[in-house]
Amino acid sequence: MGGLLSLYEATFLSVRQEDILDEAMEFTTTRLNSALPNLSNNPIAAQVVHALYQPIHKGLTRLESRHYISFYEKDDSHNKVLLDFAKLDFNLLQKLHQRELSEITR
Repeated sequence: MGGLLSLYEATFLSVRQEDILDEAMEFTTTRLNSALPNLSNNPIAAQVVHALYQPIHKGLTRLESRHYISFYEKDDSHNKVLLDFAKLDFNLLQKLHQRELSEITR
């Protein structure tokens, strides 16, 4: 399922009149939608639902990274050090933005 989801996300990088990626988008969208009822207890289900609603490449980078962190955290094969680093990076940047916003509004 992860490979199909990756292909779905990759189809959003296509340019105009790329027939192969257009077909791939149609194929993956159909397959992901049909697989959703069978994924109810699978951690990837939330990721599929989110991708169908808001693909990574169409969203705001920092907001999508926050979503991906929570998906990655639920994956049994996640790398703890990498996960901790991603959370730390996200939180540090968020704190920086808060300080900058505080200074601007003063």
